[in-house]
Amino acid sequence: MLTEKNEYILIGSDISTSLASIIRSLKGFSHYSFVTSTRIQDSLHIAKSLEPALMIFYFRNPQELIQTVLRYPNIKCTPILCLTRSHEIIEVDISVDLILFTQSFESAIRDQLLKNNVQSILNLVYKTRQFQSNNTSSHTTLDDSFLDQNKNLARYIMELDQKSTTLFKIKERIQELYSDVGHPIKTKLMSIVNTIKVNTKDTKHWEDFKLYFENINPAFLKDLSRKYPCLTNKDLKYCCYLKMNMSNEDIRHVLGINQESVRTHKYRLKKKMTLSKNQDLRLYLRAFSN
Repeated sequence: MLTEKNEYILIGSDISTSLASIIRSLKGFSHYSFVTSTRIQDSLHIAKSLEPALMIFYFRNPQELIQTVLRYPNIKCTPILCLTRSHEIIEVDISVDLILFTQSFESAIRDQLLKNNVQSILNLVYKTRQFQSNNTSSHTTLDDSFLDQNKNLARYIMELDQKSTTLFKIKERIQELYSDVGHPIKTKLMSIVNTIKVNTKDTKHWEDFKLYFENINPAFLKDLSRKYPCLTNKDLKYCCYLKMNMSNEDIRHVLGINQESVRTHKYRLKKKMTLSKNQDLRLYLRAFSN
């Protein structure tokens, strides 16, 4: 991936050993220079002057970090990867214009996931810049490109969402087998189930997805929920995927359902939104709130 000269990744943590672990996990990013800080305020002052491509934070009080970031409007457009403790949840208003990813620090370091996830986010940044620099085509071409870009920008989090759905199904299957095995096997199965529970609670994939999606499609979810208050979170998720012009096959894989379920959900959505049989749901959502 090509980058501009003097690109920076800002890494902030008030735990020195954790800061060192993060840096060690990110070996190989030769196109980027790392800048570190041990205090929240210092980190944000540095971000304001350097305009980094990505900010990675792991502070004891992540909620204080986010509230402080919101007071710096010039850096809110910079993607933030906020590492958290297991089971820790960050509360962020969906209407806030903030590109925020969350990931468990323990799993990021232990399972060596941090490097791949950072690379994915930087790819999103690069593709966004490409899109903006090529923003000279006709309105029709721009609209199609924008929808394709939405698909690329959200792919990272949707894959996490798919992982969560798959893990849930595995957990259900293990629980079905639980009563048919002896005590030693039961102990091992419960250990697997508990591991799955921890992994599925480490991050709020749908919340992260909504935050990032709203940054690219301002007011879409808010306007849709206001006009159709009967829509569930699953309905809204489906609408987002259609807004990004995802194919039925893509949606099927992401949600972990079959093609018939995709068609059934589409039919029920049209009924909830009181659309006529002749109206195309995908085209309606693509034009909605533009």
